[in-house]
This record gives sequence, C-alpha cells and structure tokens, in this order.
Amino acid sequence: MLLDKLQKEEAHIWFAIPNKIKNSKVIAKLLSLLSAEEINKHNRFHFSEDRHLYLVSHALVRNVLAKYLEKQPADLIFHYTEHGKPEVWLSKNDPVIRFNLSHTAGLAACIVTMNDDCGIDAEAIVNKTASLDVAHLMFSDSEFEHLKSLTGRSYLEEFFTRWTLREAYVKALGRGVDYPTNKLLFNIRSDRDIEVSCQGACDDTSQYWQFQVIRPTPNHIVTTAIKGENKKQRRIIIKDGSADNWIAAHY
Repeated sequence: MLLDKLQKEEAHIWFAIPNKIKNSKVIAKLLSLLSAEEINKHNRFHFSEDRHLYLVSHALVRNVLAKYLEKQPADLIFHYTEHGKPEVWLSKNDPVIRFNLSHTAGLAACIVTMNDDCGIDAEAIVNKTASLDVAHLMFSDSEFEHLKSLTGRSYLEEFFTRWTLREAYVKALGRGVDYPTNKLLFNIRSDRDIEVSCQGACDDTSQYWQFQVIRPTPNHIVTTAIKGENKKQRRIIIKDGSADNWIAAHY
C-alpha cells in the first residue's frame, strides 16, 4: 500500500530528530546497519554531535528505502553518479525508487519518489551562515536586492527559503557545486506555489518542477524539488522517521 500510493500520486518526506535518539541499544542497532565505508566516515568526525547526526541520517535513509524495497536496511548497496549524487543499487525486479537525503544541526530529512528525480535540503535557521556576501554569490541580482531590504527574522526566513530551493533543485538535477545558482530566479507565491526560471546559459528550467517549502520545527526550513514529466502535482506526505518506527519495522 505504501509503495502503491508513492507510485500513483505521492512523494514521501521522512524526518528524524537526532537529539531524540539517545538510547545506547538503539544507537548500537543503527550502527550495525552502516556499511564499512559509512562507519569509517562516521568515525572520522571530530565532534560527537557530527558523528551522531551522520549516523541518524544514514540509518534513516537505509531504513526508509528498505520499507519500499522490502529488504533489510543493512543489505542495501549505494553507488554514486558522475557528480557524486548517491543512488541505491536496484535489481531489474525492484521498483524505480528515487531518493535524496539532507541533514543539518538538529534535523535529518529524506525524500522518496517513484521514477521522478528529487532533491531535498534542510537548513537550521542561524545567523552565522546567512550573510549578504553569501547571498550575493548564490542568488540572482533581484533576489539579492530584495534581501537587502529585509531585517531580523524576515531576512533569515527569506535567505534560507531561497538557499534551500537552490540546493534542492541542484540536488534533484544531480549536479555539482559548479552549477550557476546565481542564474536562477525563484518566483515564490506561497510555500506550495513556486516557479523557477534561468537567466543565462542553462535550460533545465524548461522541465516541469514541483517545489514545496516545509517548516518541520520553528528552527528549520526544508525545501523539496521534484522533476516531473507533466504538471500533475504529487501530494507531499510527511512520514514518521523516528528510530522507534525503524526498529519496529525491521527487528
């Protein structure tokens, strides 16, 4: 039933709050799901908070995809595209699952679709990364001028909304950090009514795109981008990504 809905009309967003996962037995079970390469990356983080965020986010994506593919989370194998986008290895009998993962301080998020390329970006709303210098490099001229007129919370909301839109869009394309995000212009009429255009030498925006801005906590902004074949909107469904839910499903 979960897979049927995803195929026909939905995109699923799974959230997890790392700070809520503290039980040592749960953490040990999550660690047991990771590949040797993932464990090596996990162990290389200097700060315990960063290690824990990596663990939760990568265990999240393994458990989520295992639900759709009817496999054990530890059995999933991942590979990377030319530009470094992770994909799960599918056999000829598996459904064509697309996914993308994002994590930031205090939050892990995963989007799953059937067939359609997708991207997700989660950001904590903090002052230290929201500088006008960054906006000048990443945003279009008109967006930058608009940001300059804002202050306080309004500025931060606008900055991170436009930041996450770019990140989710580029991730859905499967492109790298060299993509000219300052050529993109987002027309944001509401959190569910957003269009993108390109000012310059990029034609990706000629495809149909569905964007949505989500605020899962007062301190986070999450944006999803789905590249569709037509203008039919997928319903965005929020799913429970708590560790209790993972373990109940697979142990």
